[in-house]
Order: sequence, then C-alpha cells, then structure tokens
Amino acid sequence: MKRNNVISFAIPMFCRNFASAMEMTFLKQIIGKWMGRLNMRFLLLFSLSVVNLLFMHWQMAQTVEFEYPFKPDAILSNVFSCLIDATFFFALGLLLTRGRVKGGLLLTFILTAILSFCNVLYSRFFGHYLPNMAILQIGNLNDSDVMGSVFTGFRWQDSYYILMAVVFGWLYVKYGRLVLKAHYLRSLGMLWGVLVAVVLAFILLLATVHDPSPEISFIRFSPIRVQYTQAPNNMLFRSGFLRRVLVCYEDFLQKDLELDKSQMEEIEHEYTDYSERAVSGPTVEGNKNLIFIIVESYLAATSDLVVDGKEITPFLNSLKRDSDVYYNGHVRPNVTIGESSDGQFIYMTGLLPLKSEITVNIAKDKTFCGLPAVLKKAGRIKQSQIVVPTSPTFWEQDKMNELYGIDRMYSKFDCAKALHGSEDLNDEQVFTMASRVEAALGTPFFSLLVTMSMHNPYTKYEDHGFMISDKNQSAEYINYLIDCHYTDMQIERFVSDLKRQGIFDQSVIVIAADHDAHPVHLNMAENTISNELPLFIINGGIDMSKAWMGPCNQLDVYTTLLDMFGIESKWRGLGHSLLNTNYINSVTEKTIILSEWIIQSNYFGLKTER
Repeated sequence: MKRNNVISFAIPMFCRNFASAMEMTFLKQIIGKWMGRLNMRFLLLFSLSVVNLLFMHWQMAQTVEFEYPFKPDAILSNVFSCLIDATFFFALGLLLTRGRVKGGLLLTFILTAILSFCNVLYSRFFGHYLPNMAILQIGNLNDSDVMGSVFTGFRWQDSYYILMAVVFGWLYVKYGRLVLKAHYLRSLGMLWGVLVAVVLAFILLLATVHDPSPEISFIRFSPIRVQYTQAPNNMLFRSGFLRRVLVCYEDFLQKDLELDKSQMEEIEHEYTDYSERAVSGPTVEGNKNLIFIIVESYLAATSDLVVDGKEITPFLNSLKRDSDVYYNGHVRPNVTIGESSDGQFIYMTGLLPLKSEITVNIAKDKTFCGLPAVLKKAGRIKQSQIVVPTSPTFWEQDKMNELYGIDRMYSKFDCAKALHGSEDLNDEQVFTMASRVEAALGTPFFSLLVTMSMHNPYTKYEDHGFMISDKNQSAEYINYLIDCHYTDMQIERFVSDLKRQGIFDQSVIVIAADHDAHPVHLNMAENTISNELPLFIINGGIDMSKAWMGPCNQLDVYTTLLDMFGIESKWRGLGHSLLNTNYINSVTEKTIILSEWIIQSNYFGLKTER
C-alpha cells in the first residue's frame, strides 16, 4: 500500500520535473535561436544614434516652449519617432557607402549627433526646434554678435556629445569589420517588431479611453499640416524629423499654398472689418515724416528702473512722463522663431509671423502691403530709407526691404568708421549715420532705424563710463542694464540732432522693441522679469484720454499708425488701433491662421495678378 503511494506520488512528480526541464530547454532554444539571429554589435552601434535623438528631445523639453501639454502617449510616440529617424539615416548611410554596414552606422551616428547638437543649441536662443530651412540663414554666423551668442549657449551637459563620440569611436574600432548580411537587417526588423507590438498594445488601450483633445496621436503616420504649422514643437516631439519633412515637403520647394474660394473670402472678410482698425480719423496734421526706431531686446521693465541711485533710461523716462508722448509699457511680443526679423516683419506688414518656419525664408519671395509702400501710395511720404547695423543680407534685409517699399538701405558697409568684416555697428554709429542721411532727404520721408547694442551675449557691455552694481542680480542682467543706458543716451543724442536740424517737430517718432530679452540670456529664472515691451509715439497728436494704455500687441502698431495718418487703404493689417479705449485683443487663433494663409499663399501677389 505504501509502495503504491510512493509510486503514485513519484511518477507525477517525475513527469512534472521532466516537463519543466523540457520546457526550459525549449525556451532556451527559442531564446537562443532568436538571440542568435540578433547581431548585438550592430544593435549597440545603431542604438547610440537613437540615444543621440532621445537626448536631444530630453534637452529640448527643458528649453522649448511647447504649445500645449502632452498626453501620456507622448513619450512612446517620441521613442517611436526617434527609431524612425535613425532608421532613415541608416538607410541613407547604406546608400552613400554602397551597402557598407559599418560605414552606414558611422554616418548615422555623425548625422544624428549633428542634428541633435544643433537643435539643442538653437533652442536655447529661440525656444524652438530648428525650422526646415534654417540652413538658408547660415550666413548669419558670420555676424560677431550672433557668434558671441552661440558661444554663450554651451552648457555642461553638452559634454554628452564628446563622451558619446568617444564611446562610439571605441566600439567602432573594437568591433572590426561589419559587412551587409541578412541577419543585420533581421536584427533591425526584430527591433521594429517589438516596438510595433508595444504600439499596437497601446493603441488598444487608448481605444478604450475617450479623449476629446485636438492633439494628434502618434498612431497617425503624419499629422495634419495645419496643426503642424500651429504647434510645430509639439508635433516635432511626437512625429520626428522625417515625418515633418514628408508633411511639409512643399516648404522646401518654396511653393505657394493654394487657397480655396472660402479661404480667400475669409481673409478679405476679416481685414476689411474696420470696426477695430479705423477708430479715430487722422491725428497727424500736415506732411510729417515718420521715423521708426526698432530697439534690440528692449524690455519695458527698464522704464523708471533705478539701480545704485541711477536711472537706467533717464531720457526715455522723460519721454514717458511727457503728456504729449504716447507710452504703453504693456506690449506683448508676437515674434516666433525669427526673433528680430519677425519683429521688423510685424511692424512693416501688419501680419503675424509663421510659427513653424523663419518667416523671411518664405516671405522674401512674396508680395506685401509694406508700411512705407502704403504711406507712399497715400501721398504721405515721398521717399524711404533704412539704417541697419549689420550686413545688407542679414536676415534677408536686402530682399525684405524691397518688399516693404523701402527705397534705400544703409548698412555697416556705408559707415566710414565701421570695423568691416564681422563687426556690426554700435548704436552711436547707427544714429550718427541716420542723422547724416536724413538731413539730405526730401520731406516728408519714412526712416527705419535698427539698433544692435542691446543684443546678447550679455557677458560684455558697451563701455561708456556708466557703471552700476547689484549683488542680488546676475552679471548678465547688470551688463544688459548698462547697455540699456548706452542706447538711451544715443537716442537722446539722435533726438537732439533732429531738433538742431529742424526735423524733430516735423516728424512722428516711434520707438519700439523688436522682441524681449530672454531670461535665459540674462542668467535669470523664467518668469522673474516681465517680457512686456515698450512703445513710444512722439508728435503723434494722440489724445491720451481716448487711447488704450493696457495690454496690447506688436501687431497693433501697424494698424495704429495707419489710423493716425488717416490712411484710407483697404489693407490696414490684422491688428487693432490703440486710439481706442475699448481695445479688443487682436492676436487670436483666427489671426494667426489667416496670417499664415496670407504669407504662405502669396495672397497679395495673387490679388495683384487678378
């Protein structure tokens, strides 16, 4: 009886152990066979390129201004996109090296490292990923201020690229010769298979969750182009570079966006609504000049600021206190990735810049109703000019000025005292040249002056004998304030020259900022200083009791000037006049989209052709 019990117990136990052993052996065979098909050397070298892209996106998440919060699937979408981009670069590398796997892996690593580093560095200045055609502005690197800004953009974490290059180089040499074999491609295919399986599982999970958010999921191969152009940072984080190129390939080809009849009608219906654009009638009497000064990186926070018992901008403060001068210190910056060129574009066209591209790259081949052109057509001016501290081609100045309707440009090459080469003009040289050329102009005229001395990097300052110190502030912010005082002093000298030449009283003078000074450049934490910009309008005949003094936009300046001069132009910009105490915010989702349609489609060029 006992023996039978032992047998009845032992046999099932033996069977179970045998089955378990066989099962483990089978699993080991399966795993071993699967692993045998993987080439770990290949996957390791390839994965370093994927890591380059992942590191880039992680860094971008620290600095980029994302348009809306991410949903939970954003991280998986990002990993998926990095694998797509790395695979594309590997395929390109194989093509360029005629099928040499090791050479293809080397090119993949180099390309992903360069793309990663350039995006990280660019984002620290502009808060965006590199736009499609940033390469068209590569000539700007010849500018001294731009190069100085680039060098100040390096951070300790950038040592990642050196470390990763060393690791890749060591493995690349160690692993010897890799030639194109089927199991390398199977390795990549299996890697893709695992990821696709995870994605499919996540899709099933998402299918059970109702989400009304307009954000596009990574499930779709390519996001809708309109949503990409309105939220480029979010879309690029989720979709990657290859899918961006596939969606927006026409941007590379410089083709005009084709508008349908309803879009054309919507544009015209919006800008011919003058209820917020022509509210006062002309306030400028007689044939006055218009002198427009765009100050680099000028923050309204410097107004009335006193440090060490010294006013930072004493002359501009005196203008602010003048009851005949319109001052608004609550102008919201509307620039995007084009920064300074965007500011100038907004003031000269009454349009908002593109979000997904450097606007002047697209706009340089289009047609616009430029401010000086509209003034000339209305008989308000006879001629126009611009004085820039840079080369004529910086930010496409030469082409854009022609589109704005500016007759003559003076650049750093027209200044006898300028240090030619990469050095830009300081503000003293800009205003001195402006005084000289304006004295020779026939009146009335339009003159646009662009300053540069308040441009970052703020590791240095214009030495003009004015010094301040505040141990509670960063050295960069103190240097910025010293530069502000220098520019204030040059504006005062310029105004004195205008008075001496008898031009001041016959001129409307506008002083505005191209964009704000970013806290990161001032070595300050975000939100520690307001990004609002100042706006001065001198001799504008504005009744301050009827003017808007609250929050407004750069977009409104164009419309306000046409309202002041009583210009009866069909196009008055998409802004709203500030000569109205019932001001309504002009920057909406609608004006953003309409601006994009107008720029991308060459709307005014089409109207001219018709």
